[in-house]
Amino acid sequence: MPGYIDQPLGPEGTIYEKEQGFDSTLRIDIDPAKLAFIQTLKKSEASSIFHVTYEGEHRVLKVFHNDRDPGYADDGFRDLNRARCEIRAYCRLKQSGVCDRGYVPQFYGYNLSLDLEGFPPILDSFRRDSAPPNVILMEYLPNPLLMNCITYSKERMAKAVESIQQIHSALILHNDTYPKNIVIVPGEPERVMWIDFDIAITFPDHSRRIRDKDFHQIPNSTS
Repeated sequence: MPGYIDQPLGPEGTIYEKEQGFDSTLRIDIDPAKLAFIQTLKKSEASSIFHVTYEGEHRVLKVFHNDRDPGYADDGFRDLNRARCEIRAYCRLKQSGVCDRGYVPQFYGYNLSLDLEGFPPILDSFRRDSAPPNVILMEYLPNPLLMNCITYSKERMAKAVESIQQIHSALILHNDTYPKNIVIVPGEPERVMWIDFDIAITFPDHSRRIRDKDFHQIPNSTS
């Protein structure tokens, strides 16, 4: 991965050097007695995504492995820790109202050190990590469709463009803008939203307002 070295770089000299942590009002404690796992939706080396019910409501729980922090890239923009990227982005999306307006999934909170005591064996792989996992709790999207050559329409693409503009207005670069990360949610009205912010770049609040064309000058970790 570009910018990765044996000794991980710290935030010094990056856009995150003055970061004081994430929004504490969005931190949540997850009670295993109120949580039921329904299905594993996706699994990778970095994380697992589950369809769950929490306090009787359908939700998505994303659990990040927390073994070795890869640090920050030497380009000054990219945080190589996927959990930090996604938590930071969703906190900003929630604060700025992008979640509430339906352009991205609703965000219910995060936990930076989930105590696995009392959780079922489905999370056993995270018990082997050197530190407790990071987690986020999000909206469950029933029967989503991926944007592709079959589901594409001009109207849906226009909604996807509007959604990414809303994300940019919150000073966030998604950084992985491919159709695999655009979902169509059936309903009235139909929603078209962006998902997966685990390599997103979130600029500090005090940054100048960034125009879409400025984002193209930033190194893309998927290139």
